[in-house]
Amino acid sequence: MGKSDAVIIGAGPSGLYLARELSKVMNITIFEEDKMLGVPPHCTGLVNINSLETLGISPPIVSTYRYIRITDLGGNSITFDFRRGAIAMLDRPGLEHYLADELGSATLLLGERVIELGNGVIRTKSREETFNLAVIAEGAGLTLTRNVIPWNPNYVYGVQTDTKSFAENKLMPRSDDEIVVIFDRKLLEHYFAWIVPKGSHEFRIGLADEANVWAKFTELLKVINAEHLKPFGGKIVIGGSPDHVAAGNVAVIGDAGGFVKPMTGGGIIMGMLSARLLADSMINALRERLSISDSLVIYDTVFRRYVRERIKALSSASYILHMMMNKSLGEVLQSMSGTRIDVEDYDNHIDAILKAALRRPWSFIRRFSPLLMNYR
Repeated sequence: MGKSDAVIIGAGPSGLYLARELSKVMNITIFEEDKMLGVPPHCTGLVNINSLETLGISPPIVSTYRYIRITDLGGNSITFDFRRGAIAMLDRPGLEHYLADELGSATLLLGERVIELGNGVIRTKSREETFNLAVIAEGAGLTLTRNVIPWNPNYVYGVQTDTKSFAENKLMPRSDDEIVVIFDRKLLEHYFAWIVPKGSHEFRIGLADEANVWAKFTELLKVINAEHLKPFGGKIVIGGSPDHVAAGNVAVIGDAGGFVKPMTGGGIIMGMLSARLLADSMINALRERLSISDSLVIYDTVFRRYVRERIKALSSASYILHMMMNKSLGEVLQSMSGTRIDVEDYDNHIDAILKAALRRPWSFIRRFSPLLMNYR
């Protein structure tokens, strides 16, 4: 039986970033059920470049973007210009390999699926390890999380593919630095689709919704004359937040703790920020000669006081946008078609929506006030 100061379950960006930070002061072991890092891929990989600088990392980047065009199938659109803060598509497997190269003294175990966690012991089929601290970074599955911190997040299901398309129509990006996001009830009931150029007529194309995702995805590919090659995806957390992110000597980070952007389900930056919050709580507590239990109380208190309510507010806004506003979104796109809006931060979706509303406030209010009045 081995022994670690801390074990981390999941070698995605959140788990690896946490291991990178904690390995400076603790003996760390990371358990990852897949046999290779970054496989299978899970997300589109879009982040704000400034957020990478805040985290102090410089992973490999596939491409950068300045514009996001929100459109319907008819071509009515609003364009957001992020000229002051470029958007980057990360090489997602490359991100994980980059973080793995910076693990320091931490031990990474691939192909080790955790089947039991409790009483200071973690077990896989082939090994057993004792620990003082366990951190669950398992993503949206919540297999282990539910046994420690029960909560029921809101999900949609996403699927996407990297493929080539030579089609020329109003839905395709007009340049290699423009991302297209499609809202249209003729295609999707509650969420959206995306087309992200990667250069040389290659695109990352996908969509997410509550049901019948594969049929809708196939229809989207027909519309833009593209084929699916090795599609990937899965559950996407879009709302909800647990009451706590620590219990006993176990903490959760990343998607498992609801650290996502509810508007889009993006969790790369939020997940690593949650890891940084936990690492800072742990390192500062150890400096003050406090216990691991004390550090988890700090982490959980900061989450409940400063993070949880913000996530809940964004979840409510996401619900209004995705589950209710689609009833009138087509009319808004028609009334505001051709509008171009400067936005500072890709990670601040509320700011982008407010700026769009302020361009034509009376039109925006007229379309959405009945929905807001009925929202509970």
